[in-house]
Amino acid sequence: MNANPDPSANAYPLRGGESLLLLDEALIEEEDGITREVQPCAKIPFVMEPDPDKLWEYCGPGMSKRIHLYGTALYDDLAGKYRMWYFGRMGPHWRVPDGNYQIPELYVPRTDEKPFHCNGVTADRYGRPFVDNDRGDLTLYAESDDGIHWTKPELGIFTFNGSSANNIIWDLHGASVFIDRDEENPDQRYKAIGFCRRYRSIFLLASPDGIHWHDNVTVSLPGQGRTHNCLEPVVKRSNEGTFNVTWDRVDSIYRAYSLQRFDDSDKRRVICYSESPSLAGPWKDSYPILEPGNWDDEIARRRYGALRAEFHNMSAFRYGSLHIGLLGVLYVTAEQIPGEKNQIPCDGPIDGQFVYSRDGINWQHADRARTVALPRGAGDAFDRGMIIGTAKEPIIEGDEIHWYYTGCEHTHGEVDMEKRVKRLGRATWQRDRFVALAAASEGIIATKPLHLPAGAGALEVNADADGGQLHVELCRPDGRVLDGFSRTDCLPLQTDDLHWQVRWKNELPAIEGAVQIRFFLNRSKLYSFTFRAH
Repeated sequence: MNANPDPSANAYPLRGGESLLLLDEALIEEEDGITREVQPCAKIPFVMEPDPDKLWEYCGPGMSKRIHLYGTALYDDLAGKYRMWYFGRMGPHWRVPDGNYQIPELYVPRTDEKPFHCNGVTADRYGRPFVDNDRGDLTLYAESDDGIHWTKPELGIFTFNGSSANNIIWDLHGASVFIDRDEENPDQRYKAIGFCRRYRSIFLLASPDGIHWHDNVTVSLPGQGRTHNCLEPVVKRSNEGTFNVTWDRVDSIYRAYSLQRFDDSDKRRVICYSESPSLAGPWKDSYPILEPGNWDDEIARRRYGALRAEFHNMSAFRYGSLHIGLLGVLYVTAEQIPGEKNQIPCDGPIDGQFVYSRDGINWQHADRARTVALPRGAGDAFDRGMIIGTAKEPIIEGDEIHWYYTGCEHTHGEVDMEKRVKRLGRATWQRDRFVALAAASEGIIATKPLHLPAGAGALEVNADADGGQLHVELCRPDGRVLDGFSRTDCLPLQTDDLHWQVRWKNELPAIEGAVQIRFFLNRSKLYSFTFRAH
């Protein structure tokens, strides 16, 4: 006779202080009367715009005015300020009046007619040949004391038309910047990785301060017993767009998400994935992980009368037991106009949608309806046309999550250069409040058995029961209610609280082993829960 299986044998191991977001059913045993609701963000008016006196951003009369947040925004405790490495694009030099925007140290310009030449030179000072014509891609720097009001310091690093009074620091197509606290060499405290169009490969840079970057350096990789010369690419890859890299502190791995169309420009944009134990590699070969399907096309038709959907960009990061991503979805409303050289192939708006994953590779949409999490603005808002790119990950401060993004007045295929205006904004969510498990009337959620960390104490719940109520019940792994901790013993939540400590008529003792939790919702929303230290 077989013994009864132990319901706690496969209990999910909770980490101390870990917030559990129940976005999927992986940790749910029972669910009834519950819907998932993507939560809206709060926006502030644009935090940065192209400066008319900075021609590398504004590009002059009749030209586009654009800065992108293909890059990084973070709070740097070493510098005591918020810092941003963002992206500017002057555009192909045949569009620039007189073609006279000169940045000699970055080999600008390289003309469209001679894509491998810079004033007759075909390789850089180290002998590396130019691969592609220049699009005027630039890495730019800004800083702030409050994360809202930003300044663009004159750094004196590169000359633009003979003047070094600018904030140009390199020419990556989006720089993923990291503070390497384990680096023994202070001259390499900061690392940046990104796609460089002039060589059509991905490179690693090092810096002592996040401003002065170097490629003619060698970085040590003690864990691999080797070094890497930063003049060599870490990945030789023709990349369609950004190469957003994030550090997964749980799995101790770097994860990269990129836009690619491979060798066929007619193929749809898809999101690809790569990973590496270090920024210097070895990086695994990139492969598609998120591709639009028939349902995405149906949403495109219903929502915008569009031809199809494409996945334009994605930024993602580790968040507790999950990975959270913001996916930019392009709804193609029209193909490129034949012979119109100013138009980017295909037209249409871009919205930001939440996706999530438990392993950083296999991703799910937050809901079947493809609810927009980061919407375009209404009326004459600066982001009314597209949400075209987000920082590689948000800044988390206390109970707020700030994600900086690029907002556009125009849609993807705008042909009037004067209407191509891009600015940077900031979207904010409250802690853990990406998606709500909501009950319009009565609802129940029962978790699978959870193995508590040593010293687990108070159960803290992030929920909104304003106008309703929420009760919690603690059970043994087999579902039997713990004496004194039933639904009727619980003092209900009846307000909106990010840090509600659940109370029963009896004091919660130190709990060891595994438990099951049941949430009883009545006109309320559950976001997350965690066990604090006893």
